[in-house]
Amino acid sequence: MITYPLHLVYKGITSFRNYLFDKGILDEYQPEIFSIGVGNLRVGGTGKTPMVNYLCNLLHDRKIGVISRGYGRKTTGFIPVTANSSAERVGDEPCMLAGNNPEVKFFVSEDRVKGYRMAQQLNPGINTYIFDDVFQHRYLHPHLRILLTEYGQPFYEDHVLPYGRLRETRSGAKRADCVVLTKCPDNLSRSEQEVLFHAISRYTRAGTPVFFAAYTPAPPVNSEGENLVRGSEVVLLSALASNEPFYRHQNQSFDVRTHFAFRDHYAVPPEKIREILSLGLPVITTGKDWVKIRTKISPAEYSRFYIPEIIVKIDNSFSNYIRTRMGFV
Repeated sequence: MITYPLHLVYKGITSFRNYLFDKGILDEYQPEIFSIGVGNLRVGGTGKTPMVNYLCNLLHDRKIGVISRGYGRKTTGFIPVTANSSAERVGDEPCMLAGNNPEVKFFVSEDRVKGYRMAQQLNPGINTYIFDDVFQHRYLHPHLRILLTEYGQPFYEDHVLPYGRLRETRSGAKRADCVVLTKCPDNLSRSEQEVLFHAISRYTRAGTPVFFAAYTPAPPVNSEGENLVRGSEVVLLSALASNEPFYRHQNQSFDVRTHFAFRDHYAVPPEKIREILSLGLPVITTGKDWVKIRTKISPAEYSRFYIPEIIVKIDNSFSNYIRTRMGFV
């Protein structure tokens, strides 16, 4: 298989890079302000954005700053996210998160260390930082590293790119302070949790806690706060790393006539949106797709789109762990 030799090359490069950081040859910077890093080992959607949103809500009593890369934006460098920011300027996920959390300061920067320093200059009152997708951004060393891995596609069953979907070897999990298994079934049994814990613990440091999180879409709501009647005919529109789970969940509650599925972060062009609207059916889409769609339609058409918020459900021991690591309970 042609991908296997490339896999060995990529594995060697990433392992050597990690060795340089582990031995202190390349420097890591830890911010003066308490910081949480959210990331993963695998390419694709493991649920980082819902987790960042969850942390913003969990730590609502703190003055939070969130720094993301701003994947998919058409700009570069450090940019503060404002209420008027577009997805083209700051990326769809920061744009969506900022709309959901108006009390939180959001910034985008490819260089997270530079982004942190500039954010502190602008907002010295921030007392907690959350860094989105920084597990491989090793020049930054958050005080708490949260590694996410997906229940249906755990890192310990995967391989390094391009033979698999891992950005680095499984041993990278040793840098995690805790692991969250995302998108778990609501009814995950204690015995299965034990099995999963032991599978993950083969690659983490001794004593690293593992938490289990269910990601449940809430009923879709439009801009008027209206819900759809169960069983309604609908159209789906999504541009996700994995569109199938979005379809599968909505198809349980609605009569899905068509699903327009695109690659992750794709900006659906206006002519395609017009085509979708011409079908005359309610459109269920995602939050990060909505922030791009709404700029291409008239306000009178907003109510035709319904967005299901992703609810993260996780045991209280996780919030206790976070607050304990921050130095207070």
